[in-house]
Amino acid sequence: MVNFGGNRPDNGHVLANIPVPVLLIAPDNSIAYANDASEAFFGRSRKRLEGQPTAAVLRFDSERMNNALTSSENDISAQDMELKSAHGSITVDINISLLPGETDWRIAIISPRHGGREHIGEQKDSGQQQAMGAPAILGHEIKNPLAGIKGAAQLLARHVDEKNQPLTELIVNEVDRIARLLDQMQKLSRSEEPELAPANVHLLIERAIRSLRAANRAMPELSINYDPSLPEVLIDADGMVQILINLLQNAVDALKGRLDGVIGISTRFVMSGALREADMERRTVKLPVEIAISDNGPGVPQHIEDELFSPFVTTKRDGQGLGLAIVRNLVQQMNSRIVFERDTQKERTVFRLFLPVASKKGET
Repeated sequence: MVNFGGNRPDNGHVLANIPVPVLLIAPDNSIAYANDASEAFFGRSRKRLEGQPTAAVLRFDSERMNNALTSSENDISAQDMELKSAHGSITVDINISLLPGETDWRIAIISPRHGGREHIGEQKDSGQQQAMGAPAILGHEIKNPLAGIKGAAQLLARHVDEKNQPLTELIVNEVDRIARLLDQMQKLSRSEEPELAPANVHLLIERAIRSLRAANRAMPELSINYDPSLPEVLIDADGMVQILINLLQNAVDALKGRLDGVIGISTRFVMSGALREADMERRTVKLPVEIAISDNGPGVPQHIEDELFSPFVTTKRDGQGLGLAIVRNLVQQMNSRIVFERDTQKERTVFRLFLPVASKKGET
């Protein structure tokens, strides 16, 4: 037998980098551990998976299989099972085995079949997972027509009068911004960090509003309430404009057909205690600048509220379900947070962005 001495990889590192979802099930039928592939497959972070009841994470079309999950007496091996997820039903093979010498502890290995890799994401040498494969594919397909749109706008700019020059400039600027964002979408494995820099949130909001007005013939009433004393925030400006456009466009869509529709946009400085309900998955950072976008539309159906930021979840008949998933990814890349709430008393849907303040010169 070959002796590798101290060169053997750590068992935890090996388990984390297995390219299929692996779950450790505790005696109380809760998830005690989830590897990296599980995060991408289920669309949840390890922190959200661990501690959850197994039945809440592994939900099959087969009731017999669901009942078998609660039994810790025997090993389970099943093929071509339909597993329910935020993406719809996924066909998988699943093996659940008792751990020798560990009473009632089990390990579950899930192997997607028939294109399941689309849900897991492409594997990278570093072991990190792409958060979403679909946006990367879309980005590749969209770039060519974008170049044509930009070229047409530049040619058009030579022939329009001075009054309409800002419109052609808007087209060119927006095409460039979208192209940069598509590059980010193709790198959702986060192997490269976004370029964060100090920015004035009110200027970015105004940029988003201009783009929104250009894209929509009819706009609901905007109720704007800015705190002029806010400091600059440390974010990626283009990414933040995209976030704001997505949230504002969702509000516009929610209010279609309503004569009394109002979109609220407000900014304020909040104490860090206001972030206790926010999703602090990485490291603890102070996020005292809040941007709130609200609308008095019908709200989000209750059955999808928990999966609202997952890919391919949408309430729009012609929607792709990528907008809020991209929003969440961009927000996380900026070390910021987003929360959703429904104010039932005021009948308003609210998305709140919490952003970090840029350090002043001389501060560390």
